[in-house]
Amino acid sequence: MRNRIVLLVAVVACLLAMPLTASAYDLTQFGFKPAGSYDFGGETVTIISWTAERIENRYFGEYLPVLGRIEEAEKLFNCKIEFLQTRDIPAVNFNRLLAGDSVNDLWHVQNKIGYWNLVASDAVIPMGDFLSEQYYNALPPSVAAVEEALRYNGKIWGIGTMEWLPIYGYQNDMVFTIYNKDMVEKYGLEDPWELYLNGEWTWDKATEMGLKVTADTDGDGVIDQCLASDARVWDFAISNGATMTRVDENGRVVFAADDVAYIEAFELIHKWRTELKIVNSGCPFHVERSVFGFHMMSLDLPTAVQNYMFDWGMLPLPKGPRADKHYWTVQALSTTLIPTNAKDPEALAALRAFLWREEDVELNDVLARHVPNQESAQVFLAANQDWDGRASRLFQHLIDEFETYAQDIYAGRRSAASAMAVYKPVVQARLDDLLGQ
Repeated sequence: MRNRIVLLVAVVACLLAMPLTASAYDLTQFGFKPAGSYDFGGETVTIISWTAERIENRYFGEYLPVLGRIEEAEKLFNCKIEFLQTRDIPAVNFNRLLAGDSVNDLWHVQNKIGYWNLVASDAVIPMGDFLSEQYYNALPPSVAAVEEALRYNGKIWGIGTMEWLPIYGYQNDMVFTIYNKDMVEKYGLEDPWELYLNGEWTWDKATEMGLKVTADTDGDGVIDQCLASDARVWDFAISNGATMTRVDENGRVVFAADDVAYIEAFELIHKWRTELKIVNSGCPFHVERSVFGFHMMSLDLPTAVQNYMFDWGMLPLPKGPRADKHYWTVQALSTTLIPTNAKDPEALAALRAFLWREEDVELNDVLARHVPNQESAQVFLAANQDWDGRASRLFQHLIDEFETYAQDIYAGRRSAASAMAVYKPVVQARLDDLLGQ
């Protein structure tokens, strides 16, 4: 027994002593040089994010597949990796650039947190011009879709996101329809799953179901059971093939919520809330008072969602009359930018690719945490595979008053067309100012 222990210790010691590059991650799949080829000369690489502390402590500090990854990267790239936590993005980024402190920075940004300010100010490198097409083709589909969605002046600027949850390769803010299977059976509704498979999961079908279940169940004169507790126009506009902004024939980003397909989404929700009364905040989904929930399903789901006490499933949003297919949408797009004064942009991009890997996240683990059944798993995977980059609020930080206008339209205090006619020049002026159009 003693000899076996000695032999085991010797084997472990040999494994620990093996050159690190022997099992190093293959960076050549992205068009980079092999791991171990980049050298920061012992300097510090700073990862800046509003979630930097969670990236450092909860991801690299707790998630088993990546334990030791930071130390491994520091040896292979000959650097020290530090994390800078700040909500003051992009001001911190601009200050570091002006001071010359950003030569080894990786900037984690979002469409609503610094991205547009930094790219429109020429503070970062358009990495799509710098990296080969092989790099973006090797990214997970939904990560590559983000970079397409965030194009500016026709160029790709980001290199992929930096996550603090074990979800790399999947979108954190995808919007789904969640439906109560028990209520579908109880009221003899058409099976939403079958409707989806047959291409018949539409606004009209959702309306029919809402009319069948909406009721005052306790006789107090107040509707307490209905189609859904809420429905948001920016998401339903996407399901009708519309977007809040678009790029026109001259390459200018223009406000487009006054287009017919977008107006139809406003009119749908107005009808649901007022004339039909089938969408009502008094019908919460989690206590079985609505048959549907049109939710942004975060992959760090709250306990209440994970522990519904009824049978439920997931679908895309129902198709609008102008949609030729189901369109998926997310509300927050994250990526990583590299500043214009970077010493070695390729090395920084290679380091990010080394730290976050698609294979670190087991599909079965993701599905086990976030979907209740095989049908929902198919929907979840289709969403992340087929999503084309559409974001319901791409310029969210410019549309603070949009919710106020939307509520007025929902309540019938003004028409969608007149409200958007008033609001359009306000947002367009902000877009023009931000993007220098």
